[in-house]
Amino acid sequence: MVDIHSHILPGIDDGAKTLDDSLALCRIAAGDGIVTIATTPHLMEFKYPNTRETIEGPFELLRRAVEAEGLPLRLVRGSEVHVAADLVVRLRDGDLMTYDDNRKYMLLEFPFQDVVSGTEEVVYRLKLAGVTPVLAHPERIGFFMKNLSRLETLVRLGALAQVTGGSLLGTFGERSERAAWRMVARGLVHAVASDAHDTRHRRPELRAATELLASRAGEATARRMAYDVPRAILEGVDVDVPEPVPEPGGLMGRVTRFFARS
Repeated sequence: MVDIHSHILPGIDDGAKTLDDSLALCRIAAGDGIVTIATTPHLMEFKYPNTRETIEGPFELLRRAVEAEGLPLRLVRGSEVHVAADLVVRLRDGDLMTYDDNRKYMLLEFPFQDVVSGTEEVVYRLKLAGVTPVLAHPERIGFFMKNLSRLETLVRLGALAQVTGGSLLGTFGERSERAAWRMVARGLVHAVASDAHDTRHRRPELRAATELLASRAGEATARRMAYDVPRAILEGVDVDVPEPVPEPGGLMGRVTRFFARS
C-alpha cells in the first residue's frame, strides 16, 4: 500500500512532536504493509507557516533515522497546502512543496466549513499551472458532504480526491462515513490515505480500510485506491480515472441526499 497523506515529520505541525514519535509512526506504517508514505505537513500561513526549508530538515532527519533502523519504508516529500488566493503565485515562486517536489500533484486542503468560495477557480488555475490538486478528505468537509455535486464539478475539472481510511471505518462519525461511501460509489474519490497524526487515535494504517474497500467495492477498486493511483501520484504519472457516476434520481436519490445531510 502507498500512503499519500500523513503528518509524521517531527515538530512542525499537529502531528508527530519528536523524532521518537515519528519513528514509532513509521514502524506502525511498515508493520501494516505500507511500503511508501508521503510526509505532508500542513502548509497553512496563519497557523503552520511551513516552507520548503522548514520541511526539508525534518524530512532528512527522519529519512536517515528510518534508513538506520532498516525499516522497509520509503519516505516521499510533500505538504498539505491550505487553499489561499495566492497559491499559483507561490507555486511559481517555488514556495509550495508538491509531491516529491515534482510540480505534478499537490495535496490541497479546503476549510471544514459548510460554505467555501472560489473552489472551481482554484482548481482551474492550478491545472493551468500544470499541477493537479489532490483534494484532502472531502468526506470530512461540510461544503462537499452537503452537496456531492460540488466535488463532482472539481473532479470533472481535473482534480483528484483522497478519502481517509478512518472515514470508511467510521472513525470520524456516521456523517463522514456515509459521505465517504457515497463518494466511493460515485467514483468521486481516487485514493485512500491514513492522514496519520499519532500512535493512538490517528495511526498510519490502511490495511483494514483497504480490506473493507475490497469487500464492498471490489478488489480492483481497493487496489486502485490503495496502490495504483497513490503510486502514480507520487511518481508524477498521469492518472486515468473513470467518469463520476451520476447521483441517483427519483425517490432513491432524494432519500440518499436526505440521509447524507442528517
